[in-house]
Amino acid sequence: MDRLNERLAQYFNDNQTTLVNELLPKTLDKLQINYTDQDLNYHFEMLRLLLDRVAKSLLQHPDETNAAAIGYDTENYLYSKGVLLKQTVDVLSVFRLSLMKHMRNSNLIKEAKIEEGFVVAEEVVTAFDAAIRATTDSYNKTKEREHEEMEKHLNAVSTPVVLIDEFQAVLPLVGEFSTERFDVVKDHTLHKVKEHGLRLLFIDFSGIATFNEVFINDLFNLTKTIKLLGTRTVLTGIRTEMAIAAIQSDMNFEELETFNDLKQALITINDNQ
Repeated sequence: MDRLNERLAQYFNDNQTTLVNELLPKTLDKLQINYTDQDLNYHFEMLRLLLDRVAKSLLQHPDETNAAAIGYDTENYLYSKGVLLKQTVDVLSVFRLSLMKHMRNSNLIKEAKIEEGFVVAEEVVTAFDAAIRATTDSYNKTKEREHEEMEKHLNAVSTPVVLIDEFQAVLPLVGEFSTERFDVVKDHTLHKVKEHGLRLLFIDFSGIATFNEVFINDLFNLTKTIKLLGTRTVLTGIRTEMAIAAIQSDMNFEELETFNDLKQALITINDNQ
């Protein structure tokens, strides 16, 4: 068994370039994929590293093998080019199958025992599967980071502090609020309050879709923080069910100024100034 392992390990070491040059074009033809020269060079290098990994695996004890040590697009080169994950996985899968067929047709394993062939096949499959898993994991993490950044951006844009004049502004709350979204709104609001030195901030709830006790607690903490900055806070558009929920949460509305709607608040407060 060791003899076969050693022969194939040496073969992969000596023929990495030849194997990739022969099998990669066939793989791309089968998948009907066209790449730029730069992208082809990237695939070539990644596949060469994979063959090197297989060669090393064949010379190690199974317990010493760490097939996950190499990915394929873990630095997101292909991702940055807009290449779909499915396409990258397809290239790896078809190339692996072509490599297995190449090995089967070679003189290297014709006289090998069946169990020897299985061991070699397992090493090839393990290395390529590890590359697929690592690449998929990297892709998913990148997507998750981008989604989080996009959500933060949309939250900031969708809940703007709108200036009424030099010292007054309105914060219209719209839609549903997760803890993460409210944190973005809170940071954005406090920044605007300090940046413009606001004396009065109207927080309008007319567009709130749903709310819970956590949201109400976060809201009251926000109003307290704004008050500490020297800004007067007025709440408008509070529906009956929200008022009931606040009372049930032991929130003291007597500490806050409230109006049925924003228009009424603007007229009343500005007429009294």
